[in-house]
Amino acid sequence: MAVPARLSEASMDTSPQVRSPRVESMISLGDSNIALRVMIYRGYVSELQPLVILNSVEYPMPPSVAFCEQMWANGFQVIFIERPGFGSSAAMPRVLFTEELIAKGATASTEAVLIQKLITQLELKPFILLGMGSSNPVCYRLSLISERAAFAVFSNVVFNKDILDVFRPKWLQQMFRQMVHSKAGLKIASAGIKYRMRRKPLEFYRLLMHQSAGDVTYVDKNPADFVAAGQLFQHIDHATLDYDMRMSLKPDLILKDGLFAGRNAIAFSGTETPDHWRAQLDSEAARLGIPVAYAPSGDFLAPYASVDFFLSLIQKHAGLSLAPSS
Repeated sequence: MAVPARLSEASMDTSPQVRSPRVESMISLGDSNIALRVMIYRGYVSELQPLVILNSVEYPMPPSVAFCEQMWANGFQVIFIERPGFGSSAAMPRVLFTEELIAKGATASTEAVLIQKLITQLELKPFILLGMGSSNPVCYRLSLISERAAFAVFSNVVFNKDILDVFRPKWLQQMFRQMVHSKAGLKIASAGIKYRMRRKPLEFYRLLMHQSAGDVTYVDKNPADFVAAGQLFQHIDHATLDYDMRMSLKPDLILKDGLFAGRNAIAFSGTETPDHWRAQLDSEAARLGIPVAYAPSGDFLAPYASVDFFLSLIQKHAGLSLAPSS
């Protein structure tokens, strides 16, 4: 297949003297005017098994070179897809952001179809899918429609549980409540978050992730990535942010009892996740028929904070196909 046109190959490296192997491209979806930012590790689609990662709202960046290199050394190529409307990627059409379409799951389903189209264009072999945080409503839809999804990992997934109480400090919790319950509140809260991310992004991320030593260590090892994430967050518009928060933190109609029973998928979290979150996740996972794996470290960024554990998990499931949905 043809290698997509490349952007600045050194743009994601912390050292200007080294060409980064995290090669970014803007890839148009067919003949549409939607183009998504994609990081293909080492710049070409290899013969290794793809590990496709979709970003969460708070961290629209690919994993570190160290993470990608460890995956590569063990037979997996990281392909990070920046979702529509996050940072550099073009947003979906505004007509998809009505309250009715979001509530019915139609907007998330459309996004999943767009991601599937990109995967088809890249001619990826059966891949492992990793959803990070707020991308999971799109990821479990993608896992249900894609014949090429061999194994799906839903990391830091909410499902239909009430988890706002776990956020600390209290002002941050109140900010997230504002964002979920009214569009006016979302505009005010998002302006506050953008201001903090613009001025002191590392301070914001350390505060957001302070309950997890593993997450904070990952931040401290990759400061340039979090500065870049703070800059990318400035470009997320209100419609995209409203849609993402509603899909993540309000009930999703697709999540019916036993949805994942018999499928090659797993919910993933870290032992540093607050107890309330873990209790809610265990309850929802039992209802949906999906197993849960807890990494020894990490919360928001558990796969990156516990890379050895995550690698052993996907090695165990690599090459297995998702069972057909009932």
